[in-house]
Amino acid sequence: MAMSDKELVKHCQADPAAFEELVRRFKRPIYAYARSAIGSPQDAEEVAQDVFVKVYRAAHRFNPKYSFKTWLYTIASNTCKNKLRSRSRHKAKLSLDHEDSPVVTLSHEADPLDAYERNVAIAEVRDAINSLPPKYRQVLHLRYVEGLQYKEISKALGLSLGNVEARIFRGKERIRQRLLKLSGQPGAGGPRER
Repeated sequence: MAMSDKELVKHCQADPAAFEELVRRFKRPIYAYARSAIGSPQDAEEVAQDVFVKVYRAAHRFNPKYSFKTWLYTIASNTCKNKLRSRSRHKAKLSLDHEDSPVVTLSHEADPLDAYERNVAIAEVRDAINSLPPKYRQVLHLRYVEGLQYKEISKALGLSLGNVEARIFRGKERIRQRLLKLSGQPGAGGPRER
């Protein structure tokens, strides 16, 4: 029987296999989170490695009364913040493009025009997400990609529950407004910057 995440973190300092299993389970989600927060694939890979080093070193301080995922994403969030602070001031174009991004492929039965339109729609949504300020992209990633609950996001990012709710709402509204604007539909006045 496989060990739970909490059991793995409890044993990871004494048992290399337990640590390897934690890394195996969470490396891709942590990399994807870092990539959405930072943008650069190389920096995201570095952040993911740093997160697991910190998890290993702090494993004895993990309190099993709490969610392992929340603890892990708190470490990841703080590591991303530190990485962004240490970067030069120029802004890199942030992207959510990575190997897990949805891609529509043409099949022999698919109408090529339908497949093309789906690919254009996916690209427009991805661009809308990439255009968001990091504070919105970060909470949307944790909620909709990682599946964390609002309370878990609040704890992981050190934000009030109301702030998390507001950022998710505003981020989704910005995406909606941008997509409306691209489609030429009315009501695309655009939200104000907050």
